[in-house]
Amino acid sequence: MNKLPFKVVAVDMDGTFMRDNQTFDHKRFDRILNQLKDQGGHFIVSSGRPYTRLREDFAGFLTRIDMIADNGSLLLQDNNIISTHLITYKTTVDLIHFIQEHYPESSVIVTGVDNSYTTVNASPDFKQKMSFYYPECVEVNDLLSTVSPNGQVTKITLSYKKDFSAELEREFNKHHTEKVHCTSSGFGLLDVVPYSVNKGSALKYFLRYFGVKPSKLIAFGDGMNDTEMLKLAGYSYAMANGDPEIKKIAKYEAPSNNDDGVLEVLDSYLNK
Repeated sequence: MNKLPFKVVAVDMDGTFMRDNQTFDHKRFDRILNQLKDQGGHFIVSSGRPYTRLREDFAGFLTRIDMIADNGSLLLQDNNIISTHLITYKTTVDLIHFIQEHYPESSVIVTGVDNSYTTVNASPDFKQKMSFYYPECVEVNDLLSTVSPNGQVTKITLSYKKDFSAELEREFNKHHTEKVHCTSSGFGLLDVVPYSVNKGSALKYFLRYFGVKPSKLIAFGDGMNDTEMLKLAGYSYAMANGDPEIKKIAKYEAPSNNDDGVLEVLDSYLNK
């Protein structure tokens, strides 16, 4: 087994680690995790998915991996939440009002640490798409009525036909002290999270904890919400099926998600 040039592996999920049919090669992944551990390495799932979904995705592996959920709002180690970045109650209310006024055609889901909500009148396509990621999502008549001062909101997700994430971030932040960060997660969805939150900042937290420099990070992604993560990594890979713009940011290209591109690249390092 070759000595690895990296110590930490970070992978996006949709369009990257997961095949389009929401599967991955468990046996191969198990072997790669063992080989990575033998060299003192770490494996981090870095996703826009909520942690409740990720826990189902990686059942059986939870004590052997670390997780970044909700595009950086939640960090987990050994299946325990170790860091949270929340949108305050006031900003959550202001955001919902802002979205309803400026983007009334968008369907919306409000994600909390333990539960999530969408509206009864959200589009059927949106609700069907979200049912996989948020199987316990509650449909309500009014999102504002579900938000409470004691709530723990990690993310607000909107549907779109044309990506307006930069516009929403710019216009909302003009008039609010508490800033937000908006990023497209692909598949016609954009996420709104606290301003300083992204996959890159979350990975910096883990790298400091592990005592590892960014030059020893290998990261894989396919969409623009992977930008900060790929810019941080010493070894950055965009998937063959990825956004053309993210391919301009990454240093290398991996085979597609449906060809198990992440595992292929890791195997190429581990078993040259």
